[in-house]
Amino acid sequence: MKTKSLGLLVVGLVVVAAVVLVVVHGSSSGVSSATGASVTRIAPADFAVADYAGRPLVVNFFGSWCKYCRLEAGDLARFARANPGAQVVGIASEDTEQDATAFMTQYGLTYPLVVDDGSLTARFGIHGWPTTIFFDATGRETGRLVGASTFDQFNASLAQAQ
Repeated sequence: MKTKSLGLLVVGLVVVAAVVLVVVHGSSSGVSSATGASVTRIAPADFAVADYAGRPLVVNFFGSWCKYCRLEAGDLARFARANPGAQVVGIASEDTEQDATAFMTQYGLTYPLVVDDGSLTARFGIHGWPTTIFFDATGRETGRLVGASTFDQFNASLAQAQ
């Protein structure tokens, strides 16, 4: 009887430890937002424009700390919903995963998130936030918007990428 009780105790402790790890570190595949949507996370080393070939790609470099990023976030969320044929990826620069995910949740941004370690910011030559880069279906850069942009500006730049 003592062995059975000890075994149940050990199993219980393992389950509790697993739950604590998931809560503290989060899921590697995504985090649920207040709206029930999930924000998919991509590691910086796993992000490549070529992986999105076949449809236009819109890459938005932002920071949760950036007031201009907050200014455009509503229009960017609306743009992403209005253009399901375009792929949108958010790249959080100089930010923490927790703050970037909270930012995306707050503004209803449900597309994939990359929390940059600085390598993507350097590779794409980002010097101002927000910066949104548009790529055509072949992966060729067709335009950039630097600074807070509007729904109409996003749509005009996407039209050039199509």
